[in-house]
Amino acid sequence: MKLESPLPLTPQKPSAAASQHKANGLILFNSTGQLVFMNSEARFFIRQFDRPTTTENGRSHVIPDEVHTVVEELISQLVRCKHPKDFESLQIERLWFTGNQHLLLRGLCVPDAPLVRNSHLLIVMEQIDQTSQTPDINLQGQYHFTEREQMVITYVMLGFTNKEIANRLHISQFTVKDHLKRIMQKTKSTTRTGLLARMIFPHLFPHLKDGASLGSCSEQQ
Repeated sequence: MKLESPLPLTPQKPSAAASQHKANGLILFNSTGQLVFMNSEARFFIRQFDRPTTTENGRSHVIPDEVHTVVEELISQLVRCKHPKDFESLQIERLWFTGNQHLLLRGLCVPDAPLVRNSHLLIVMEQIDQTSQTPDINLQGQYHFTEREQMVITYVMLGFTNKEIANRLHISQFTVKDHLKRIMQKTKSTTRTGLLARMIFPHLFPHLKDGASLGSCSEQQ
């Protein structure tokens, strides 16, 4: 499903907050995925992503595919909600790399009766400090991290425990450990500290060869 955007993305000077990459972008959709509102910070972030999407007839869309994907997932979960309390645990998060920007897309549902027809979908675009809180884009390509592995690494770099990561990604702690195991195998690390060092300061470990590793195995619960 491709979501139409009724609002033009007209050039405008970004706000001071957006220019400093501190404010969050906000995009609001209705329950069918139609755009209702977009703040200036969201427009600023979207303009950093120089790859417009198009329909089959060649008409361009304002909203990038990465945002569409989160909205579509929210819609698929919205139809299964029977009570406003069901919305409390409904949250979808995705990483979005837009040129020199690293963003966390957080999708939430705002309930309103009747739920399926009147609820709204909120996308929060949050700037992440890529120098210390996300893996370097070159390292992602080097180690062939999956999208889910990138999310797990980001949360590790933010200091989250396995339980907290599991809650944010709506997966089990066992699955988190499984992702970490594969990540450490790919990076030849055996501890969280070793993994963080490899991600944040890769230039400090040029001596690491195949079979080398950082530290001894430990797991933060």
